[in-house]
Amino acid sequence: MPLHLDYRPQTLDELFGNDEIKNSLKSIFSREDKPHAYLLSGPSGCGKTTIGRIIANMLGCEELDFFEYNSANSRGIDTIRSITENANYSALGGSIKVYLLDEAHQVTGPAANALLKVLEDTPKHVYFILCTTEPEKLLKTIHTRCTSYQVKLLSDKQIKGLLDWVLKGERIKDFPKKVIDEIVRAAEGCPRQALVILDSVIDIEDEDKAIAAVSAVKIGEAVVIDICRGIIGKEKWDTMRVKVKEVLASTEPEKLRYAILGYFSAILLNSKTHDRASDIIDLFSENTYSSGRAGIINAIYLACK
Repeated sequence: MPLHLDYRPQTLDELFGNDEIKNSLKSIFSREDKPHAYLLSGPSGCGKTTIGRIIANMLGCEELDFFEYNSANSRGIDTIRSITENANYSALGGSIKVYLLDEAHQVTGPAANALLKVLEDTPKHVYFILCTTEPEKLLKTIHTRCTSYQVKLLSDKQIKGLLDWVLKGERIKDFPKKVIDEIVRAAEGCPRQALVILDSVIDIEDEDKAIAAVSAVKIGEAVVIDICRGIIGKEKWDTMRVKVKEVLASTEPEKLRYAILGYFSAILLNSKTHDRASDIIDLFSENTYSSGRAGIINAIYLACK
């Protein structure tokens, strides 16, 4: 399992940084009556959904009753109507239900109004967690219905502490300090990015090669994510082919295929309604050992249609 998932905090005490949020949540959860809606905003990869999952754990939500939606893919009113309808039913595994909406700002106007309505009249056994990188795009009335937190990026010291904790968990001693410092700089305060980069270089024994790989991963990951988002949005090929050329200049076709498969596998696992992810996975199911660059380029082209 990737390090950023294997070492995903399960409790507030395991969470690095954002002490103000941790202290506030501990205070709130010491009371009998708890808010039924939480809004977590902040940069991509800073830990919003992780904190959301921790809140769900603190509420005592069972896995069967935890529902996570990526609003970038499930943004229409039908999704919110389905949530509203299902919210009225009792929990399956426990006593409560939790609905986490990632990238909540991307819901459509009608969906936002429908969401507001259910936030105004939430069943006693239901809780909502909204995560967003652009809170200003949400209706002000949604803000007022939520207990809001701004999740911050970590300091360099906190990122280093996170890396040291993971390396200790992996029983790796004497990991090169220069490589750690390079990862800290490349992560730019993002814990997920730090662990993704560490995962990609953790087995490289040569220090210079590991440092070079850190820089390559930083650039490569950003471009791959951009390509995947372009596929979702059916971006015009004239725009997409520039990105494909860029990533293939430094990445093997098979490595790119695995990255795309990983991205859409995550969507399929975490989204209730994104059927298209399955079709995209089918397009990238065959290896590129024979077809090479032509195979991966053609698959991306077809995925964008």
